[in-house]
Amino acid sequence: MMKKMGLVTVWILGWIHVFFFAPDDSGSTTDFIVAVMQRNTELVDPLVFMVFNMLGIWPLVMVAMLVQDNQGRLKAWTFAFSSMVLGNSTLYLYLFFRREQDGYVSPKTRLVRFAESKITAVVLLLSTIGLMLYGFSQGSFAAYAETWKVNYLVNVMTIDFLLFFIAFAAVLADDMRRRNMKVDGRFWLYALVPVLGAVTYLVVRPPLAEHKMRP
Repeated sequence: MMKKMGLVTVWILGWIHVFFFAPDDSGSTTDFIVAVMQRNTELVDPLVFMVFNMLGIWPLVMVAMLVQDNQGRLKAWTFAFSSMVLGNSTLYLYLFFRREQDGYVSPKTRLVRFAESKITAVVLLLSTIGLMLYGFSQGSFAAYAETWKVNYLVNVMTIDFLLFFIAFAAVLADDMRRRNMKVDGRFWLYALVPVLGAVTYLVVRPPLAEHKMRP
């Protein structure tokens, strides 16, 4: 329950910031998104491009982490996929009602096999590395900070990014235990390096057992 209350607290604090402290929406959100998609570096710093596109990676990471959950009628993948469009609000709703679990109940569905696929994991890893190389080599933290102060969309997507980061850390130990992995120092390596730690974990984690297992 303490973990759930912590998740609710950070979610509420994040959206209090968005609603009360984020800069006013200038009304040019659509134009800004177009500039990001076109990688217009005159209008959009590469670090902004990196974070914007990583928000497409985070939901897939959470699908890969949660689709194996056995929560009865509560299906994790619907909440995780919907976070691609609605942000992390639906994901946090699922996490609040989710029961922690160590074991995995087979059989593996097609969606589970997709989430377990090392091809999927490697594609996410390479995409993340490519975005980071571009963002950190071409971008400016000062420019990102200035944009964050005046641009509503950048402000909101930064909060969204951080909330995905916290959500991943909250479910990581469960996924490690159901794969018979020790929750040791490697946990912090995966949990504390945003996105890169998560996709690296997806690459190196052992597969789920093919048979029925319980904690």
